[in-house]
Amino acid sequence: MKELLKIFKALSDETRLKIVEFLLDGEKCVCEIVRLVKRSQPTVSIQLAKLESMGIVSSRREGKSVYYRLANPEVRKILSKINFSKWWGIERKEIEWYPIIDEKKCIGCGVCVAICGRNVFEFDFEKNRARVKNPYNCMVGCDNCRVYCPAGAISFPQKDRKAFIQSLLKKYNLIAKAKENLALRGGEK
Repeated sequence: MKELLKIFKALSDETRLKIVEFLLDGEKCVCEIVRLVKRSQPTVSIQLAKLESMGIVSSRREGKSVYYRLANPEVRKILSKINFSKWWGIERKEIEWYPIIDEKKCIGCGVCVAICGRNVFEFDFEKNRARVKNPYNCMVGCDNCRVYCPAGAISFPQKDRKAFIQSLLKKYNLIAKAKENLALRGGEK
């Protein structure tokens, strides 16, 4: 029980949660984390230190760079249980964004399973192939699995990612929703 409380405490902060979600895809340099969370480097370092002291992440130094990765496997399990059925309040099944695996090209490396922190994929050990298990868990606009796939076996229904995202912004008035969200945060630090 104490282990779960420690994890939930770590994930209760928005910046720490963003960091942990980002690390689901694998080890990242502090400079990458700073860009993602859009916080100052000292703020990110403080949050990373807290996560490290809680045993959630671990670090390694390479030259002047410090790299972080998830250290607690329970975090991945907990985040895989999150309900991703809505995106910005929109039923996720209304949005045609999910990975498709070409079985003829798949080499069974499992990279897609390993890098996706949203439980989209599973590995079929009998066929030695990855398969899409939960297509609508895929973050709208994310195509990391396609980018990382060494065999080029993953595609998405929408060929032009940027145009598709831009169309969603207009269709669902997401810019106004983003501004509303920022207004609610006010001067949050």
